[in-house]
Amino acid sequence: MQKPMNRIVFFENVELRYETSAVLKNISLQIEAGEHCVILGANGSGKSTLIKLINCELYPSYKDETFKREILGNERWVVSELRKHLGVVTNDLHTRFALDGGYLSGFETVLSGFNGTLGLFDHLEVTQEQIEAAEGALKRLGIEHLRDKRLCEMSTGELRKCIVARALVHPVKAILLDEPTVGLDIKAQLDFIEMMRSLARSGTTVILVTHHIEEVFEEIKTAVLIKEGTIYAAGEKEAVLSSANLSEIFNTPLDVQKLQGRYSIHPVR
Repeated sequence: MQKPMNRIVFFENVELRYETSAVLKNISLQIEAGEHCVILGANGSGKSTLIKLINCELYPSYKDETFKREILGNERWVVSELRKHLGVVTNDLHTRFALDGGYLSGFETVLSGFNGTLGLFDHLEVTQEQIEAAEGALKRLGIEHLRDKRLCEMSTGELRKCIVARALVHPVKAILLDEPTVGLDIKAQLDFIEMMRSLARSGTTVILVTHHIEEVFEEIKTAVLIKEGTIYAAGEKEAVLSSANLSEIFNTPLDVQKLQGRYSIHPVR
């Protein structure tokens, strides 16, 4: 019997090692349902590994000290079952569809989320309920116009939104977005941020993983800073996203400013 899913992520004293090297060390992290969160860190800080721990691609390394890792109340998941509750959008997934799925329509891309496949296959039954859910995901993101458009004809931003819709074919409790605006032009970035805000307001918990503070939108209330495989700071966004903290995790003097709910960062000269 599954435990209640009010807590999206619960890590306590978690460590992950590759052979003898510790990639993540003593990670303690808690994200509640409805607690929109940004995980911020420099390249190489351990963000990608942390994502894999959250989406169950990896499991913690064994250690003698007490540790715990729960996702949506459970220590272990069958990944296909977890995807019904936790949507995951990564750049690796985007690249797979961009390189190998150009022949797919937007609708086929979204519908493939039910089986976790790159496209549709004859032996996989498609139900009317699934068709309606895929149509609903397109509508929820306001991208019905991409339904019949081929991926090879889409802009990077259009394809990225289809990948998000693919993650939303299930009634997921939370969505994990890894560097979601990489490769997007300024207008597409702004459009994507507005889409993330809409998801947050509609009740889907958003976990944003990035190294761009400009992506942190108003509905995000919690921030986690990661540096060299450890959590450097975590808590309320206004307290954590300070000039001193950002200067430390990016190892350069920085000035953080906030105007009309949006953050920006500038070098200190």
